[in-house]
Amino acid sequence: MCCSDLSYKGGMVTVVNNYLNVAQWSDARFFFVPTHRQAGKIGLALQFAKGSLRAAALARKVDVAHLHVAERGSFVRKGLLLKMLHALNVPVVLHHHGAEFEPWYESCSPRMKRWINSVLSAADMNIVLSRRLLPMISSKSPDARVMALYNAVATFPENRYDPDRKEVLFLGRLGERKGVYLLLQAIKNLDAELPADIRFNLCGDGEVEQVRQRAESMGISHRIGHIGWTAGELKEQILSRTVINVLPSYNEGLPMTILETMARGIPNLSTRVASIPEVIEDGVTGLLMEPGDVEQLTAKLRQLLTDRELRLKLSDASYKLINEKFSLESSVTTLTELYNHLTEK
Repeated sequence: MCCSDLSYKGGMVTVVNNYLNVAQWSDARFFFVPTHRQAGKIGLALQFAKGSLRAAALARKVDVAHLHVAERGSFVRKGLLLKMLHALNVPVVLHHHGAEFEPWYESCSPRMKRWINSVLSAADMNIVLSRRLLPMISSKSPDARVMALYNAVATFPENRYDPDRKEVLFLGRLGERKGVYLLLQAIKNLDAELPADIRFNLCGDGEVEQVRQRAESMGISHRIGHIGWTAGELKEQILSRTVINVLPSYNEGLPMTILETMARGIPNLSTRVASIPEVIEDGVTGLLMEPGDVEQLTAKLRQLLTDRELRLKLSDASYKLINEKFSLESSVTTLTELYNHLTEK
């Protein structure tokens, strides 16, 4: 299994960590090979060379290679690795996580598009994060093999959600794409009417200082409980105090933050983009808005913060959904069947 170094921050690494650490695997053993790390161009090249050599050395020991891929450089690296592993007779799964794969593909030259299509066609299986994303592969390479597999998370034996908590969570990379500046405007719009003890935790890496300065310039710093990367015990503490999770993204794949919070029964407010509507049914398992619509975001935040019964209803439905359809146990079963199929070919 290959992706970025496991210290890297992001949803793809969270998915891989979940797979590597879940106990449900019965007859699979993984070798993890990092092919990317946070570094300059030379460091990136050296890491990819090191990872490729390690993958080649493992070729005689493994039955399947499972490569996790996004867009741009990530796709190029995994495409080259796929071709090398095929030359060594190793079946390859390409697991697509890129939220910006489509616009990147459209920006490529005709020659680059042909190469991308050849990689998609060569993969023994392409995995996308939802049924909606199947055409992302098949429209470019009609003969490509593709299946949908939702991201999966650890589940809990009971729903411990408390509808009377006072903290709202944004969990994701801080920047324009995830809609954090839109959220700041909604907080500003609601500031005068919210109880004094309502706080917003903006948890993620990225434009931390820019977000901090924007909140200060808007006069809403008193509403911000935390800004910056959050992991480990601090993340668990914040989740335990969260009443709502808000992710007003402009584009996405299938955000882990939505699944992680729903697994804990935390109601979600997010956007009608990518695979999100396949998880959040508006008014049933969460609330949805149009991307970029600050008036909708303000109104739906107000609705969730003032309607305790709605929060409880969404909590129960979201907790049940994740346990039934998005558990790691279910995902492990599907991947085990895929690995067995590729091994038998």
